[in-house]
Amino acid sequence: FTVMHFRLSLFFFLVFFALVSCQPESKEVVQHYGTGQISRRHNEINGKKEGAMTEYYPDGKVKGVRQFENDIQVGKTVYYYPSGPVKEVQYYDQGKMNGGDTVFYENGRPKFLRSFDHGKLNGYIRKWAEDGSLIYEARYAQDQLVEVKGQDIDPDSFPHLTDTLIHE
Repeated sequence: FTVMHFRLSLFFFLVFFALVSCQPESKEVVQHYGTGQISRRHNEINGKKEGAMTEYYPDGKVKGVRQFENDIQVGKTVYYYPSGPVKEVQYYDQGKMNGGDTVFYENGRPKFLRSFDHGKLNGYIRKWAEDGSLIYEARYAQDQLVEVKGQDIDPDSFPHLTDTLIHE
């Protein structure tokens, strides 16, 4: 009887231990500025970012919200001006920009628009002045510049201007 009881107890202990050790480890990660104010907050499961990651300005206002699945950026990302309005909206799929990326002036009008296809510029990019007038328009096909202001161009003869345009 005692040997049988011992074996049953050992069996149930091992099953319980196996179930408990297979549970994902979830924790909240909070980073701070030197002042102690929170700069970033997100959850991790088994050491990988999962769910919303919120970033904050030093005054505590939300700077941006990004989404993660299994440590990879996915879905909609939104960044805000310190005064509160939306600054930029991006979309990600499997860690690569996919779909629209729109930057706004603080007054809410669009400043810059570009589209991505799995991390590659694809489609029109446009830049507007704060009054709404179009400043620049070009078209990309899979990361190659193919048209500027309605004129086809040789993609090898024109540098990538996107980073310069977005930050002007």
